[in-house]
Amino acid sequence: MTRATRIVHAALVLAGLGVFVALVHHVGPARLAGDLRRFGWAILGVVAFELLIDGCNTAAWRAILPPDSPVGFGRLYWVRQAGVAINQVTPTATVGGEVVKTLLLRPYLRAATSAASLVAARMSHALGQTILVLLGLSAMLRRIGDAADLRGAIVLTVVALAGGVLSFVWLQRRGIFARLANGLPRLGLAERLVARARAAALALDGQLAAFYRERPGAFAASIAWHLLGQLVGLFQLSFILTTLGIPASIATCLAIEAFALVLDSAAFLVPGRVGAQEAGRVLVFTTFGLSATTGLAVAVIVRLNQLAVVALGLAAYAVLSAGARAPNRA
Repeated sequence: MTRATRIVHAALVLAGLGVFVALVHHVGPARLAGDLRRFGWAILGVVAFELLIDGCNTAAWRAILPPDSPVGFGRLYWVRQAGVAINQVTPTATVGGEVVKTLLLRPYLRAATSAASLVAARMSHALGQTILVLLGLSAMLRRIGDAADLRGAIVLTVVALAGGVLSFVWLQRRGIFARLANGLPRLGLAERLVARARAAALALDGQLAAFYRERPGAFAASIAWHLLGQLVGLFQLSFILTTLGIPASIATCLAIEAFALVLDSAAFLVPGRVGAQEAGRVLVFTTFGLSATTGLAVAVIVRLNQLAVVALGLAAYAVLSAGARAPNRA
């Protein structure tokens, strides 16, 4: 990472922290603290829901791996947790966690196989999220009333998300990574490194093309598992709101979650979505006629849940990295 990039990341984090402090000041620290005290040990229930969601996402990844893969569900679950934790704590735009997953699976799977499964799983996850947003779109549009600009922005964002994901899947089937590798000589890299990158890109393109051509059912199953995880997230949100004394229907939770996903997607450049995630939840809840205090309380609970899962993921990374190595199949 360059010095300029580090400066930009630091500036975004500081700006996000500033937004969070402003939000706390706006809703009132005492009111926020009161909501969090009332929630108390229910945070363990939120974490339990999150681990169940992670189980669905792991099943989605397992569906994409070769049927004869030697990696069991348990190991894959903790490898995924480790990678997600690395993504959360390092400013690598989700790249670092994917590299960690590939390295942790290297004793069991070829690098091209792991990388292809991660790319395809990322696509199925994005499509699962897009389906959830589409399901919640009608509920969102009914609840935001006459806010024409906001309605238009939501529709355009959903169309852009769906179009972007489907376009990237189409490009993967036509060898996008090899084409990208062909541009590496312009960066002045050594020929040896360029040759290795091209070979890896060709292997990755081959794995992806074969997967999409030969196993469309596995890709559909992966999307279904990711969508199931998103649906479990609706019950997680319902649990949070009910515990805070604000019962909400699953339809309302669907609208809230769909809108929040759109806003989170727009804030992907902010490291950890610090501040942006909290501001987004406040905007969502106030848009649907709920209080800013409730929105910020939910955002803080979600953040605490993320920190707990990150801690588990980092512990998994430490154990898996130090564990015994199986014979290398790369």
